Amino acid sequence: MSRKTSRLLPCLFILLIHIGGLASVAEAQSGLSQAVLQLPSSTLGSVRLVDGRLYAGSITATITDQDGDPGNFASNDIVRFAIGPRGQSATLQFTGSQAAFEDWASDNADALLAVLFPAGLASSLLGRSAGELHGQQLLLTTALDTDEVRRTSQGGRSGVGGLIEFESLRRDGRRSGDSTWAWQGLYSLNRTVSLQGRFAQQREGVTTRATTFSADYHPYIEFDRSNIRWRVGGTARGGFLFSQSAAMDLGSLEFGGGGWVSAFKDLGRIRVGGGTLLQGSKSYVPGVFDGAGDGLAFLAEAINNRGIQYDLTYGATAGVDTSDRTTAIVKFLQNRTLSSRDERPDSWLMLAGLSYRLGLPSVNVGYKLYSSSALRGHSVFAQGNFNWSGDRWRLSPAG
Repeated sequence: MSRKTSRLLPCLFILLIHIGGLASVAEAQSGLSQAVLQLPSSTLGSVRLVDGRLYAGSITATITDQDGDPGNFASNDIVRFAIGPRGQSATLQFTGSQAAFEDWASDNADALLAVLFPAGLASSLLGRSAGELHGQQLLLTTALDTDEVRRTSQGGRSGVGGLIEFESLRRDGRRSGDSTWAWQGLYSLNRTVSLQGRFAQQREGVTTRATTFSADYHPYIEFDRSNIRWRVGGTARGGFLFSQSAAMDLGSLEFGGGGWVSAFKDLGRIRVGGGTLLQGSKSYVPGVFDGAGDGLAFLAEAINNRGIQYDLTYGATAGVDTSDRTTAIVKFLQNRTLSSRDERPDSWLMLAGLSYRLGLPSVNVGYKLYSSSALRGHSVFAQGNFNWSGDRWRLSPAG
């Protein structure tokens, strides 16, 4: 068995476990009614008052009991329901029985999806859309990797071998007791293939845990023109996302691809550069995850009917050698959505870090600040950069 194959087997094993787990929990839901019942509420006689947040939406409901059990949401219970984007007035309203409520939800699937997941599943579940998350990682670790530019002149090619990061997130309209955090990581199999994963947990009345895992192929060519080093490449990725909560369990396959370019200028102890990535992303909910037996198939169909989402991510970087072994690094990225139908906010990210070289390989540590109109994130990271030899990476001797 080759070394590369042996690296892939554990990842494939983890993928199968997650897919199997997602299929097994697909039986646990019973439509939008179940989600409403799990939100924070109070009971006054035969009336249940619901006031809570579900993903990107804000929900209020009054459920009047008709079967003698105010703790359930029976088919003949009467509900007055309203939902809208957080911090805004309700955009959808319904009054009627629970049975009619589920039919109404199915008939208004697109409108409900626009409120609950305006930027896609990943954005509401993970704190980033799939394209935004991938674009940031690709630019930070490959397109704008100035450490590689510096070390190539010393006879080796340094590139990102692995990364681990912890992020604390804060949504607008945060209430007491809310918390959102995430772990994410990256592992490079070789110079052009990497594996990426992210786990996020958010507690906003209902606790949601979400995981995404993807494989990314990003070949590129590199050349010098007028003392400027250029990289021109493409990217293709595929992976999955799934989440679990008492409100609803969700899962999708995630695909994307595009092209990117970056340029660097070496000014002695200072290096500056910039780059951009244009990509399209698509989410697809296969039949095994569509919740047909859970009353959530209408959401799966609405997700699948969404078109490709396009993102333009661009940024700049600067590195200053502060000693023979240390470099101060600053990077700034901006992500813009290009699909006019999307209700996704633009965002920006700033990175400040320090690189310490152990011969050719190096270790980077630092801080990231992320911001959009709906979310703020603070994270710390550690990243290892290694020497590439042919199609594999190896640690060079320190010296």
